[in-house]
Amino acid sequence: MVSAAFSPDGTRVVTASADHTARVWDAASGAPVAHPLAHRDSVLGAAFSPEGGRVVTASWDHSARVWDAASGQPLSPPLAHEGFVESAVFSPDGARVVTASWDHTARVWDAASGKPRSPALAHQDKVHGAAFDPEGARVVTTSNDRTARVWSVPLASGTLDEWRATIERVSTYVLTNGVLSPRIWSEVPDPRYKTTVQSAPPRRSE
Repeated sequence: MVSAAFSPDGTRVVTASADHTARVWDAASGAPVAHPLAHRDSVLGAAFSPEGGRVVTASWDHSARVWDAASGQPLSPPLAHEGFVESAVFSPDGARVVTASWDHTARVWDAASGKPRSPALAHQDKVHGAAFDPEGARVVTTSNDRTARVWSVPLASGTLDEWRATIERVSTYVLTNGVLSPRIWSEVPDPRYKTTVQSAPPRRSE
């Protein structure tokens, strides 16, 4: 066993193994809940998407894959590198994946189509890890060339309806008329809390 991680809700665990598979398990019973996620070589890492419905895996077979966490079926073509893929993780909105590879690059991919979303993020040696920042606008990479680097990466594209559905599924914000704002959980005013806005007094002329 190489790695293990919980789902966002804590009810499942995904494991990555040298037996060429990743597996999704019920965290309470230990029973498998999906077919094995099979690669052609050792699987070095596996992680859930932010909403928990998908898993991304990284393998020595020079690819990463996105899978349906319930059925174990692949949801995208292989995210192909020219060397071992050591890690793969989703962006905070779940729309992209970043992979780190021994081919000296990290790459950002569209999680649905499997298409590259940016040029290769190139180092001088193997790239061991890559992760998004909390906003999903930057990626940090670590390399065997003794450096870490921060990169600006394109945000995912999509229609307003697609963005609205994604945002409402994985965040506490809502998108209304193109404006992103915090979700209001209750519109009933609470008399215990009052907000008073007082304007500043006019400044006297000198």
